[in-house]
Amino acid sequence: MRFSPLSFLMGLAAASLVPLLSRVMRPLAVEATAAGLGMVDDARRIVAERMEGLEDIVAEARARREHLDAEATAEAVEEPSDLEPEAEDAHEAEPEHPAATGRARRRSNGVVRRRAS
Repeated sequence: MRFSPLSFLMGLAAASLVPLLSRVMRPLAVEATAAGLGMVDDARRIVAERMEGLEDIVAEARARREHLDAEATAEAVEEPSDLEPEAEDAHEAEPEHPAATGRARRRSNGVVRRRAS
């Protein structure tokens, strides 16, 4: 095997550049990892906030459903009073509560919809 001075110099250059590159690249790798961990923590926080909001909506919906079920049960248990006049025509009689018809009254969130004319 022949000795090549060019390949020997390239080997020395590579041996001197590797420690230099590792001193430069290590802080960059640490900073990139720290930034990635920060983004992961932010993503976890955002997901946790959204899940909490969703859990609040589900709990509110369950409470509303239980309330409507309780109203329907209470109305089914009530007996008609003898003092109340009965309607002669079925079309004239209107239920006192919307839950008695099987449809619950929708509540709005304060926003009024406008109809396009």
